[in-house]
Amino acid sequence: MPPWRIQLSETFLKCLRRYKADKAVFRNCRRFIEDLSFSDNPASLGIPKKGQYGGCLGTHITKSVVLVYSVDYARHKIDLIKIGDHKMVYGSDG
Repeated sequence: MPPWRIQLSETFLKCLRRYKADKAVFRNCRRFIEDLSFSDNPASLGIPKKGQYGGCLGTHITKSVVLVYSVDYARHKIDLIKIGDHKMVYGSDG
């Protein structure tokens, strides 16, 4: 199976720039993207989200940084939607 095509949203790139000094975030994000792109089922690497990101999946890149993505099986594409701490991504601490 060919690798999944990864699409980086403008929001994702803007949020990722906030972590330019945090090498752990960049390293872990790069590894996760590689894992996603070669995964048989990228949905198995994340947790289904509700509410604002219903239909998307999320995963922790570091203890405090989460990444939200969606999988388009028909187009064999993964959209990276947003990255940041819980409050930045979901809008609350709860």
